[in-house]
Amino acid sequence: MAQIPNLDNAPLNLTSIREQSQKELVSILKHIRGKKCLVIDQKLGDSLSLIIQTSLLKATFSIIIALPLEHGVELRHLSADPVQTDCSKVVYLVRSQPNLMRFICSNIHNDVSKGLQREYHVYFVPRRTVVCEKVLEEEKLHQMITIGEYPLYIVPMDEDVLSFELDLAYKECQVDGDTGSLWHIAKAIHKLEVF
Repeated sequence: MAQIPNLDNAPLNLTSIREQSQKELVSILKHIRGKKCLVIDQKLGDSLSLIIQTSLLKATFSIIIALPLEHGVELRHLSADPVQTDCSKVVYLVRSQPNLMRFICSNIHNDVSKGLQREYHVYFVPRRTVVCEKVLEEEKLHQMITIGEYPLYIVPMDEDVLSFELDLAYKECQVDGDTGSLWHIAKAIHKLEVF
């Protein structure tokens, strides 16, 4: 994982943006009580490593709910392989992409076939999409999942470099005619104006 960049000399208050993103993620995990397994898609994991260190995430989370570390968070990467965990709660933190929903569905179907009783939470970054929710409905899993959003619109890469983390935005706008990524960019710019 990448080193969290030093943002002290940034022309904008990027440290506040990073701290707000940290607080929002910890808040999501805090509201899901008990031991949980956090499953993150690989691309998002790289972005999150610029926001919060895994060790800081575990330590902060343990302090917030006043439980020892073993009752905190297990961290896994999303793949087609089933999630191996003893946790009764699985939290997926993923970008809004249909192919990632298929991985989640595969994981849940595998648990159901084994008779495992788990609580599932899917948090979309930065926001949910109808297409992704449709995939969950088609797989008849939407009733088993609590859906939320983690509004990570902008990632400070360095003191003078920001990323919207929208690697498919150009294709979506120009080829697919989907201007949804422009909404994300506008939301990120608004966030910068607030700080």
